[in-house]
Amino acid sequence: MATLQEVEAEIKEIAAKITELKAAGGADPALIKQHVAELLAAKAKFADLNGGVPYDPPKPAKKVKGPAKTPAPERAPGEKSKKEQQRELKKAQKEAAKAAKKAAVAGGGDPGAPNAAAPVSTARGMPDGAAPAASAATAAATTAQATVQFCSAMPPTVAHAACSLTETKLTFAAGEQSMPCLRLPDGRSVSGDLAIARHVARSSTSPAAAGLLGGADPVEASVVDQWLDLSQTHDLVGLASTLDAHLAPRTYLAGHELSLADVAVYVSLSGSRFSPPEELPHLSRWFALVGGVKAVSSAKGAIMALSKSAGGKGKSTSRGLSGGGGGGGTKKLLQGCPPLEGAIDGQVVTRFPPEPSGYLHIGHVKACLLNQYYAQHYGGKMIVRFDDTNPSKEKEEYAASIVQDLATLGIRADMVTYTSDRFEEFKDYALGMIKKGDAYMDDTPQEVMKDERMSFKASAKRDTHVKENLRLFQLLLKGDKEAEPYCLRAKADYASVNGTMRDPVMYRMNATPHHRTGTKHKAYPTYDFACPIIDSIEGVTHACRTTEYQDRDEQYAWFQEKLGLRKVVVHSYARMNFMRTVLSKRHLGWFVEEGRVEGWDDPRFPTVQGVIRRGVSPAALRDFMLMQGASKKVTNMEWDKFWSTNKKKYEQTAHRYMGVFKDTCVELDIENAPAGDVVSIPVALHPKHPEIGQRAMRLSSVALLEGGDADALAEGEEVTLKNWGNVKIKKVDKDATGKAVKLSGEFIPNGDFKSTKKLTWLAKVPDLVPMVLVEFDYLVTKDKIEDGENFKDFLNPVTRAETAGLGDPGLRNMREGDVVQLERRGFFRADKPYRGEGKPLVLFMIPDGKTQAMSTLASTLKHV
Repeated sequence: MATLQEVEAEIKEIAAKITELKAAGGADPALIKQHVAELLAAKAKFADLNGGVPYDPPKPAKKVKGPAKTPAPERAPGEKSKKEQQRELKKAQKEAAKAAKKAAVAGGGDPGAPNAAAPVSTARGMPDGAAPAASAATAAATTAQATVQFCSAMPPTVAHAACSLTETKLTFAAGEQSMPCLRLPDGRSVSGDLAIARHVARSSTSPAAAGLLGGADPVEASVVDQWLDLSQTHDLVGLASTLDAHLAPRTYLAGHELSLADVAVYVSLSGSRFSPPEELPHLSRWFALVGGVKAVSSAKGAIMALSKSAGGKGKSTSRGLSGGGGGGGTKKLLQGCPPLEGAIDGQVVTRFPPEPSGYLHIGHVKACLLNQYYAQHYGGKMIVRFDDTNPSKEKEEYAASIVQDLATLGIRADMVTYTSDRFEEFKDYALGMIKKGDAYMDDTPQEVMKDERMSFKASAKRDTHVKENLRLFQLLLKGDKEAEPYCLRAKADYASVNGTMRDPVMYRMNATPHHRTGTKHKAYPTYDFACPIIDSIEGVTHACRTTEYQDRDEQYAWFQEKLGLRKVVVHSYARMNFMRTVLSKRHLGWFVEEGRVEGWDDPRFPTVQGVIRRGVSPAALRDFMLMQGASKKVTNMEWDKFWSTNKKKYEQTAHRYMGVFKDTCVELDIENAPAGDVVSIPVALHPKHPEIGQRAMRLSSVALLEGGDADALAEGEEVTLKNWGNVKIKKVDKDATGKAVKLSGEFIPNGDFKSTKKLTWLAKVPDLVPMVLVEFDYLVTKDKIEDGENFKDFLNPVTRAETAGLGDPGLRNMREGDVVQLERRGFFRADKPYRGEGKPLVLFMIPDGKTQAMSTLASTLKHV
């Protein structure tokens, strides 16, 4: 991707060509027009790279005759002199340094690390406080008053280390920011730990900065980028052997010196409690080397000290993820989130155990966020555990999608584990129960077993001798045909009023290859048997799960008691249902297999990838789910509240453009309109936030109006074309059905805007962007499908509609995932960027919580 400087050079080059052609005279108008179009595109690219701030060419200095002396600026009454200001600045810096050391010592971190009000100034390879004064001053000049806001959910550890390595001074402030955000004095911002670290390295004048990005070698720079991307995976431990092989001939991951790649990968590994095994010597050597760099090893402690300092003041978050890595008992829990029974600050461990049998959906998001919220509130940790005990349902595709979704939501586990890694341990626990007479092998047919359980009747195989049970279990583990009809059952209480206690199944044979272990195992533990074991041995203190598992709580505790395991507290909360929505993985799989949707990421699906592709902001998704709390009351949620929360995120940021339906738009010929092939005026990208920047709005003597608007116009009526001016309609031509087919009018330069209709429009110019506007509806028509009802009886026959459109030329620069507002029509997310002729821009309409479209403009489907 081109840099800001490269685009600026391109703009200057094109502008010079245009000036040269015009000065020469007799130039081909078409060639000038082509260069002007290139200039507009380059300026749009510049604004896109510059955070929405348009290109502003430097103004030439005014010529003055003779040497001109600049008079000293007159101080305002009470304003201090420059020397006084410098003395106060030095005094404030000393006080901040003292406060930094005090806060870091109190938090158990590095005494030289900064606190919430102190800048970082540790030199690379030098003891704390030994940073060269000149370099520190230079860095301070370029980043004065810049602040990194963050919460402990996503600590800016890499950015902090980058500041220390480059002697860059930034203020790190712990608070409620869900993602680390660097706010610069000029109003611009950079979000994300790695993005901030890159910015620090690029903007620093320190000699160490260039090496952090790979130096001048583009290949090494690309290798740094490669490892920065890989550092975001949730299974870096799984990449350990790859890392070891990569490091065999190298000291560092890229180039010949420490880079951001080393820092980011080290931070991810150390955050996962990773310890390199002896059989990976190159990784072990590198891990010790990078961990020995003071700036890297102290970064995490410094950030934790800031989080604890902020949390210790009793400050609580209103919405979103809780800040603070400790002191949970002094912070107020979110409304609807009851305290965890027996929770001790710093010792709480929760877990999120997704089964890789499908993609995560919005119900899983609530479970994951609540587990993470409680862990962070109490200063503990959260485990993400893949519950992969059923190879018939599980796929590597699903596991990979879960990793991707967690990253999208900004959720980083303290530890990532797999139930399949402990298959040998489960086997040993099962053998122990058989030997004690607490489990038996049973070949009772499934239907008969079900009837016996319903009638509180013991199985005929319940009293089989221990030796026979051991023999059959060994055959089951080998996949022997003799044991094929058998399963291993716990000898619990077949007469219990709790159905889950009536001798639950512990093991079943399954010849399907496992997505991780292949054909190594022939029988697998059930979730009911594996879950209480692995929760206990992995250190989980509180198992947060939905109330639909409440009947299994007794069984969960029974297994832990029988096996002599540490008890785990079960914390129940209600699952969340959405109206007219299918959440069952099995039912969602049916829509995929039948080709009724594009895949698991279809925008009509309630999966994480589906709703984000539809236009949900990850931040809005997090906020909405945490707003629901962790009560035990089951809710049937309407989607309008969800979409309304999402809309608020875009109202302040989405750029405004205009577009019309291609097949129904009507031309309006305008007298007195500006002449010329290429005429434009600057228009704010957001009317309420001019600081976002401007775009060039094209003008023409022919405007395209929406067909519905044109039909409603009358001769003699004066209307306002938004962002331009007034036009008086002089003539309306209609067809036999009464629909307008052609309009003509006169431009009114000083027209009154107060009482006129405000119409969206487009100038009829050659470079309008062809679009496909896509709307969606629910997959099922019934609000709530009851138990026993077949969801296939309530399928919605039409759930997707496409309309061809034409858009403002500026829309050609949209990238996948960008969100804009088409005025009077709504918010849209780019699913496919414009790629030239035959490859139009595809925009998905984002619901706004209303059942009707946001204006009187035509809409094909319900606005849901």
